[in-house]
Amino acid sequence: MQRFWRVLASAALVGMTLAGCNKPAASGSAGKWGYIDKTGNFIIQPQFDEASDFKDGTAFVRDGKRILRLQAKPPGESRDPVKPDDSPSLGPLPTLRAAKGDGEAFRVMDGKEIVFDVSKKAASPAVFHDSDYVCVQFNDKYCFIDKMGAMAFGTPFAGARNFSEGRAAVKDSGKWGYMTRKGRFVLPPKYLDAGSFVDGLAPVKIPSDTK
Repeated sequence: MQRFWRVLASAALVGMTLAGCNKPAASGSAGKWGYIDKTGNFIIQPQFDEASDFKDGTAFVRDGKRILRLQAKPPGESRDPVKPDDSPSLGPLPTLRAAKGDGEAFRVMDGKEIVFDVSKKAASPAVFHDSDYVCVQFNDKYCFIDKMGAMAFGTPFAGARNFSEGRAAVKDSGKWGYMTRKGRFVLPPKYLDAGSFVDGLAPVKIPSDTK
């Protein structure tokens, strides 16, 4: 546990991005999870084997055989105990699907149920998560559908998660990065995996041999 706090304290003092994070990672290479802020700086250094998004100020990580509870404010290990059902894994990618509708618009489908159709069923906060876009499966890829039923940002991505705190994690050319609602990358694809921003922090995975 002393190692965890020593690394965390070091990260808080220097407040800088992990050196070498821009180096390309070999496909399938082992990696470690840490937590970045919206500028890409590591607030909790990459040292964990698994990690979850934050929810209600709490995230879970696995360090070897141990599962730890983290808190977002101040960032670090929580004193609250870990419960049997607490999981250090990210949630699944979106399961809603896009299907061609009338004209050029796309419908959003939950199985066989239409949950959004611009001509018949209005946009719902439950579908759009209070954002202008919803992330859906499109064939074997992922894309974002806007409230007009159009596919946003051009080419679908190999992986993507819904927008959260103005950022969406997307997978492009084998790596994950973060883009804004304007479709512009603010953190280029360089991570092995990535979760969503909550409380200003997001879990990302980098190669374990990164220096």
